Amino acid sequence: MEVDGDNWNANPSDGAKFAHLKAFVNATREFEATHSETAINSLTRYLGLIASSCDLSIFSPGRSEVCAFFNSLWRAMSDARGPHWAGVAVLARACMEPSARYALTHTYKFMPILARLLSDTVSNDKKIKLLSVMQDISYGIKISWQESYLAELMKTLTSWIVQPMLESQHRTIGHKSLTVLINLCYGNLPAIYALMRTVDTKEFVVHLISLKDGGYGGVEVCRLLLCLSSATRSASTTRQADVHSYLCCTMKTFNKAIVEREETQLLHAYTFINDLCSDDNLRNYVLTYSNFNNSLKDALKDADSLCKVNQGDTMEPESITGCLQNVLKFLTVLVSLDLYSLRSHHVDVVCLCMKASRVCLAESLELFAAIITQYREEGRLPKELISMLSDGLPALLVPPSMEPGKAGLQWLQVVGALCESSETQERVLQEVTPDSFEDTLYGVLQYTSQNGPVGSEVSQQAVIVSCRTGLSLAPLDRHWEAALNRMLAHHQVRKLLCSGLSGNNASRRRQILQLIKHHYFPSDQMNQVFGENVNSVTDLSVESLSPRMDMESEMVTFGPSQQTAVDDLVTRLNKELDSGRITDIATSSVMELYGYKITCLEQRLHSHSVALQGATDHMASLQHALALLQATNSTQQDVLYTTQMQTERHKKTIEELHKQLEDAETTLRGFRAKLAAERLDKDKQRENLQKEFRQQLTNIENEMKARDRESEEKFKQAEIECKALQKKLEQQTSKNSELAGVLIKFEERVKQRDKRLEEAASGENSLRREIELRDNMIKQLEKTVVERENRLYQVTNQLEEMKRVQEMVAKLMTKSSSNVST
Repeated sequence: MEVDGDNWNANPSDGAKFAHLKAFVNATREFEATHSETAINSLTRYLGLIASSCDLSIFSPGRSEVCAFFNSLWRAMSDARGPHWAGVAVLARACMEPSARYALTHTYKFMPILARLLSDTVSNDKKIKLLSVMQDISYGIKISWQESYLAELMKTLTSWIVQPMLESQHRTIGHKSLTVLINLCYGNLPAIYALMRTVDTKEFVVHLISLKDGGYGGVEVCRLLLCLSSATRSASTTRQADVHSYLCCTMKTFNKAIVEREETQLLHAYTFINDLCSDDNLRNYVLTYSNFNNSLKDALKDADSLCKVNQGDTMEPESITGCLQNVLKFLTVLVSLDLYSLRSHHVDVVCLCMKASRVCLAESLELFAAIITQYREEGRLPKELISMLSDGLPALLVPPSMEPGKAGLQWLQVVGALCESSETQERVLQEVTPDSFEDTLYGVLQYTSQNGPVGSEVSQQAVIVSCRTGLSLAPLDRHWEAALNRMLAHHQVRKLLCSGLSGNNASRRRQILQLIKHHYFPSDQMNQVFGENVNSVTDLSVESLSPRMDMESEMVTFGPSQQTAVDDLVTRLNKELDSGRITDIATSSVMELYGYKITCLEQRLHSHSVALQGATDHMASLQHALALLQATNSTQQDVLYTTQMQTERHKKTIEELHKQLEDAETTLRGFRAKLAAERLDKDKQRENLQKEFRQQLTNIENEMKARDRESEEKFKQAEIECKALQKKLEQQTSKNSELAGVLIKFEERVKQRDKRLEEAASGENSLRREIELRDNMIKQLEKTVVERENRLYQVTNQLEEMKRVQEMVAKLMTKSSSNVST
């Protein structure tokens, strides 16, 4: 069943990133159509390019391109002529990406294909490569029925486990086979039953115990022994000495794996210790183990090396990060045991958290929250821990900016744990803002909404922790009180609280009821908070779409002669049984019937195996199609969310622009009315000024005319007087030499006066012309008036001078008359 369509939601910016994946999908179609050598070489070449890629994000299963690639790889490797080992190399590279490893295990079902490749005919190097991929893909696998590949795979793995391990490659193969075997059997009863049918259980258990006592196998042997013990008896029958032996082996494996940086060993150590602590029957035995202290001291010393970057490291950075993550998870489980003997290491563990937070933020925050939670009942932290937190606490209280959905829950748990201690509660109020806290919560909800039931559990936990934190801080700060009301009003928070209250998880219901009993919980909003429809939160189940075969159709039919012989034999046996002579029936006849029956059962078993294999392949194809649909749906939801956000943003922008436009129109109308009023005022002022100027000009003209008439009359008198004086002076020229000089000067002055009078006349003419032009030049009126006043002032000065001259002439004439009389 193909799921790789052409309708990919491809982003042009990611075209180069997924180019090889798309090319491989197209090459797979050509290979399925032709099965030519060219198509096989093309597939091998593209797989080599993909396996050598440095960007692990190309394997992240959230995109349709990746879903189509894994489906095409599954189909190519399912074909007997496909590029199997090139595909194994790609799977080994893809397993370094956590989400891709999870998808390969639970969605794309590569385990049956890899199991078919595993056999004694391949070389040891290929066995090691194949087992390395299988131990990554098989971790956490769920097997619900007797799948067809289990029997042969169990036989192969157990044969390599029990074989003599004389060479290093044989030891590696046996160790990896043991890891794959425990991954298959852990939590999967069908796999355990397949194992028990394959080997002699007692002999195999004895062999495993000898491996554990010999220091080989480590924690995987302990896990497999516990699985076999639980399957054959029950977990409650496990002895305390056995649990302590398992713990001793686990701690040795943990310390050794830290030094050797074995990511797989650390993962199994964490899984095993977590399982022991999660089991109510075995947890009490774990609490009585007394050697945690010494082992943990050595482990913490070696764990610091994982936080340092050494230039000589040949391991992949992803592997080192995975080792550190598993170490932090292991320490979280130990800290959660709340053993008083381990509290002396809390300061060192917190120091390790601060160092590891740069690489593994989520795990560091979870471990830090587990430490703080241990002091919840005491209500305060030790002084040593407070002094250690004084410098590193602000860094831990910064909301996670990188991958907030993954590390957000742990950060919320840290803040919630710190709020329960009086010493750190004030620091939380100072360092954490309600807005950043809400943004982190909503980021977690958005991230987990795409992860199914697991994401629902994480979302409920995040909501409960956030509400508990809000209830702790709301009485101390009004901003936190408002944040609590906003969180309780959020529809997704209400839905998760309702689902948790109505779910099957008793501890979750208890936590929600504790929130409700809190004295600061808004009891008046109970109907609003818990009024959501609880039935809306439903789990979707996918029904098996594979056709069911009728049992009668699966019955193997015999030929006519065989059917007749079987019927005769059965009739004969019934008669002999009724007559009590069953012992007279020959053994050969019974064996003949038994042989027919065995043949029938073998054929039926074969038909069931074929039908099961077909159903498994069909289910895998359906899961591939479902993964592609989910990826496409997720992409479309992201596009829809982005579109809705942009639409809301554009609506807000449009509303703001409409409001601005209305304000601008109102302002414009006000400006227009104001301008119209100002224009009317200016027109009135202009008319008034024009009237005033005209009146002033008329007054000035009248004054000028009067002054002109006066000056003309004075000038005429002066001329008459000058003529009379000239006659008198002509008569007396000979008599008075002094008067001659005076007269000469007087003539010169008269000439100057004539010139000035001419200039005054020309000025008066220009003034008249200017007066005629002033009606058209209102703006220059003041300058012209000033100039004319200046000129009038000059004329008046000249006239005053003429008066002085006349007075002087009169004085001269009186003097001359007095002289004549003398």
